[in-house]
Amino acid sequence: MKYLTSEAKENIVFVPGRASQAVCYFPQQFQGEFVMQTTTNLGTGVQYTTVNVTSTSIPIWGTCHRRKGNNNFILMLNYRETSCIRCLHLKLRSANVLQVFILNQEIISKCYTNEKLAEENCPSEESLANREAAEILLFKRNGYYTRKEYCPIDGKYSITYKNNNPEQSNECTGNDSSMDSCPSGSILNFRLRGCTATPNTFDLRFECMASWKGPNNENYLIFSDNNRQLNGQKPKYRCALYHHEYRTDEIQMALSRDSTCTTDLINSTHGFETFLLTPRAENLWPAEASFGTCSFPKWMHGTWEHVRVDDDTMIYKDHSSFKTYTIKCVGVQEDENKYLVFSRTQCDEERYNCMRIVERSDNILEFQLGSNASTTKDVFVLCSDDNFQDDSWITQGRTDALDTVPTGRCPISGEYVGVIPDGEDLCAKLWSDCDTSELMYYQVSHCKTNEIYEEREYKCLGHWRESDFLYTYTQRRDVAAGTYECFVGVKMSNREIYIKEAGEHCQRHIDPLHYGMQLNKTSLYTCNYTTPRNPPGLRTSTKIPRPTSALPTVKSTTKVWNFGNFLNYYP
Repeated sequence: MKYLTSEAKENIVFVPGRASQAVCYFPQQFQGEFVMQTTTNLGTGVQYTTVNVTSTSIPIWGTCHRRKGNNNFILMLNYRETSCIRCLHLKLRSANVLQVFILNQEIISKCYTNEKLAEENCPSEESLANREAAEILLFKRNGYYTRKEYCPIDGKYSITYKNNNPEQSNECTGNDSSMDSCPSGSILNFRLRGCTATPNTFDLRFECMASWKGPNNENYLIFSDNNRQLNGQKPKYRCALYHHEYRTDEIQMALSRDSTCTTDLINSTHGFETFLLTPRAENLWPAEASFGTCSFPKWMHGTWEHVRVDDDTMIYKDHSSFKTYTIKCVGVQEDENKYLVFSRTQCDEERYNCMRIVERSDNILEFQLGSNASTTKDVFVLCSDDNFQDDSWITQGRTDALDTVPTGRCPISGEYVGVIPDGEDLCAKLWSDCDTSELMYYQVSHCKTNEIYEEREYKCLGHWRESDFLYTYTQRRDVAAGTYECFVGVKMSNREIYIKEAGEHCQRHIDPLHYGMQLNKTSLYTCNYTTPRNPPGLRTSTKIPRPTSALPTVKSTTKVWNFGNFLNYYP
């Protein structure tokens, strides 16, 4: 977790005498320069306007006055003696897409002069699920945390296409149209042939920006579409609903007409444009990969962040190379947890390799692929220890049935406080949820004024010890779904711990004692039967608690740091 580093701290501006006008802060992942659709017509096409999100305001809508829960923000604009107050629900869908909701289909320009009325009109999760709230999509153009996104659709498909524009309909049928994601898993390439319109062939290139669960077992997909003119307009960003029928592996997908998720988009089969994706037959696999000579361990079966496992087959989406690997089990060395595998990418690159697999907890998988792959099956070379780097692991959290499978309690109990190294009077607080042991919270505030700059909520998936360190893998609950973070910690005493971020894949050889942050346990509360289950000042487990008292000054480490927040298995 990179948190209020020298770059991030530049985003917080302190204005003398005006502290009362900005008492809440937007998470760093929300900040940046976005665009949103404003108008669409035949004359000018789709038009966009710039929307800036700073650490303390969205200037066109107001200054962040108060945060209500994880996603509702009370914004305030002052016009002389009159205040314009509104409540917005902000939901980060990816590093590139921020969704804004307003209750009751009201236009964004409506606001209240009374804060209580504004709060009563905050969108709820129920209103979002029932599509009772109006939505605005913001597409990030510049700022921190922008990145390529993996498309949720992989494989090779035959395509049936239909344009439902009454002024210029078009259909492409037959088996000549195709879709693939070669060479990059962040891009879907559509090649449409035999179409009824002129020209009768055309190609589409959709660059994926975000995806999330939608209603009725369907999913939303946002992508950029830079190459087409649609009915006199050119929407740069498009929204789609798609449904994957796993029984047949067919995918139905429909697109909206513009850059919203509502215009001419009803469901995955009814939209401005529709696609039916039918999987194409795979190339033949080598004999040893075809007959199911071995399978991956049963505990591994299911869906993980970037991995799907079923019997002898593993699908791995490498988010560094954007290559999708279909991996077949060929042989097993059970005593060393090594598996000889044959892999094929979405571009039909084929190699033999060896994989080392370890179960860290019920919901944490780590694996390694050999540094060198081969076109020949040489198990002694590929599975030798020399072909693996001890500190190079890929960490994955389980995503299926996480709401029903126990994740285990977080490795802290009670409240810890400390000073962020080189943080210019920034204090940190980490505390557990006594009623929901898999949840914990993190907060950064000014050491003297207690003004809160950021609040985070984590769900612990599990932890394990390695050497003298404890690694904890977590899922962020206050930003985009699918955000996972790893931390490493060491215990100095029953009341003193050091913590450090360990990267996306629990990087080894990071010493939290020398490069981490010191946290000391307070006596404000502990999770036992002799003290309150919910300490004073804390809200329920689904909300972010406020400080219980002024944070004491705790000495900070003088070592170099790159802010990595928390954890250790310390009651």
